[in-house]
Amino acid sequence: MANITPRFGRDGKVVSYQIRVFRGRTADGKKLKDFLLTWRPEPGMTKRQIERELQRQATLFEENCKKGKISVEKPTFEKYSAYVLDLKERNGMKVRTLASYRDILTRVNEEIGFLKLQDLRADHLNTLYATLSKTGQNKSTGKTLSGNTILKFHRVISSVLSQAVKEGLVQSNVAERATPPKAERHEMDAFELEELQAILKALEEEPLKWQVCVQLLIATGARRGEILGLRWERIDWESCTLYLCENRVYTPQSGPISTTLKTGESRYVSVSPSVMNLLRRWKLEQATDFLRRGVPNSGYIMTAEDGSPMFPDAPTKWLAHFAKRHNLPPIHPHKFRHTQATLLISEGMDILTVSKRLGHAKTSTTLDIYAHALAKRDEQASQTLDKLLFKKA
Repeated sequence: MANITPRFGRDGKVVSYQIRVFRGRTADGKKLKDFLLTWRPEPGMTKRQIERELQRQATLFEENCKKGKISVEKPTFEKYSAYVLDLKERNGMKVRTLASYRDILTRVNEEIGFLKLQDLRADHLNTLYATLSKTGQNKSTGKTLSGNTILKFHRVISSVLSQAVKEGLVQSNVAERATPPKAERHEMDAFELEELQAILKALEEEPLKWQVCVQLLIATGARRGEILGLRWERIDWESCTLYLCENRVYTPQSGPISTTLKTGESRYVSVSPSVMNLLRRWKLEQATDFLRRGVPNSGYIMTAEDGSPMFPDAPTKWLAHFAKRHNLPPIHPHKFRHTQATLLISEGMDILTVSKRLGHAKTSTTLDIYAHALAKRDEQASQTLDKLLFKKA
């Protein structure tokens, strides 16, 4: 039977309870280290509630000990989070997601990495979130981190602790009792139609390779890495469709590599005949240039000078210089994606079609991201009804 011992604070009041389960002895009679669990009552609990929950926790802990689900080792958060990252990597987590987790946990471990998993409390996490919200925590700008960024920290911590619960190292995920910032909703930044037309006009003065790159971003609404992962063999010239199944990404740890698409699901995207004609011209020009210079053809549509796949960040850098040269607003590849979604929704395209075209795993993702565009459609719907039902000719 589990042994329960109250632990007192400086004011003489009980602050927690230590639950101890006898582990047994070795063959030579040496006592093994007992299984230990510290349980803290939630603020506001009555004496009766504490007694009931304490007995429940003790019974559950003892059962888990007997089933071999509890370890006597008490790893720190830093040590255990490193183990979880290795586990996620073996299970196929995306390279860039893994890199993001590592960056976040490096910062988190500066504050709570030394704490034992069993000793971690919700107030430790709340203190961490308060620290992250101070000026200077954003290393690149010297400003504060946004609430959404801090929320990413919270989700990573919660993911680590969820694994600890699954493995029986802790009884509950304390991140669920913490209070991270609320998610901040931002309207997606998209180009106005006039701005897009100005970009297309300016693009006519640029090399064919970059015309193709930008036209593909605009025409498909695909992510930058998905465009850079396109190969000539994945074009269906007759049906004017592109098969998106490869994503080119970069992290300092991996360098430029190919992965599957973000959701893990490949997709076909239709483009206009004018874009297909542009691709035909570029295919001929690229092949001719490679032959003239004796460059091996890697089969990718977007390539570097040596014929290898274009570096993942190259379109972003080129677009920044392109915008300055032509006195255009700042251009980021992802902005074309938001522009396509906004334009399609505003023109009455159904959400399912837009979602599949963008490669979202769920339609709800599209609904959440482009709520502003849908709100405008709702206004148009109201005006249409008003015209049909209430306004007299």
